[in-house]
Amino acid sequence: MVSRALDARRARPRGRAVSCEKVLAALEDGIGLARGYAYQVLIDLAQPWKLPIPLIEGIGNFGSRGNDAPASPRYTEARLSPAGQVALAAERAQIAPVPIGMINGSTHREGIRPPLRPAAVIDAIRQVLLRPRLAGPAITAIVFPPCFITGCTVTGDLAALAAGQHAELGLHARVTVTDAAHVRERVARAAVPGRRPPGFTRDPGGPVIVIDKFPPYTNTDDAGRSIARRAEEYSWHARHPQLGALTGLPITDLCDLSSRGDYWWACLPADGTPPEAARDQLLKVHGVSIYITTRLPRPLPAMIRTWIRAHQHEDLPGSLTALETALASRQQRRLTATR
Repeated sequence: MVSRALDARRARPRGRAVSCEKVLAALEDGIGLARGYAYQVLIDLAQPWKLPIPLIEGIGNFGSRGNDAPASPRYTEARLSPAGQVALAAERAQIAPVPIGMINGSTHREGIRPPLRPAAVIDAIRQVLLRPRLAGPAITAIVFPPCFITGCTVTGDLAALAAGQHAELGLHARVTVTDAAHVRERVARAAVPGRRPPGFTRDPGGPVIVIDKFPPYTNTDDAGRSIARRAEEYSWHARHPQLGALTGLPITDLCDLSSRGDYWWACLPADGTPPEAARDQLLKVHGVSIYITTRLPRPLPAMIRTWIRAHQHEDLPGSLTALETALASRQQRRLTATR
């Protein structure tokens, strides 16, 4: 749909991008898809923190993980990503199918199918092609656990999920106890003027708590505000110390050090508070940890085998190689852009 509209305008990898407004107009004229809905779909396919394999490269303000909304489509442009071009070729039967839908899942749009690691899914398919009788637990060991692109930690009943049952997964940011030197070094690497952690140099040897790798569906601005509110001292804390200890956070000097798509916060444990205790309490804040309901359409080994059987007479090794090449190209471009 969106990919076809981009391809029709020659908005391909490494080529020129086209105005999103023109793409939306073409979709409305062609299939009657409302522009507001179509733009949201386009944004989902382009935002790099939502999908393991983005199908579109967005140019311009496509929003942030906080409260920065995407710009109007008249001010943004898009083109196919390398993987998007491979997916379109598979859709047109120019190459064999690729398992992008299996990898991306649906939780980015409040569905229940979690995303999986691209290299792991490709490896599992290759292993089953070579050894059709490969045991189910071996397939599961190759693919699991689910992988969210931001690198958050995943907890929950993974065995139930692999068996095709409902499972509640916890997605947790990384909360690390480190020191001021590490924080200063990371700020220096980001090379963002004026980003200096306030108060972190009072005791250079003291512990600092860093929060990063947030779950992909967390609004980082809202999470930061929630942490800041719970860290404040309120008059009723003295009257209700137990409730204050339960709802408050023993931290100070919370600082947002996010830059260039790298979302992270740093803070100090309050005087007398063991840093590990502050870390454990931070992990309970909504946004630092979130919980989602997930389920696969069938047990994971059966899902892999069913997909292979449906396309067993096609050149699956060739299409998998094309997808790997596209993913490697994207990774190389990302590394180049960060240098």
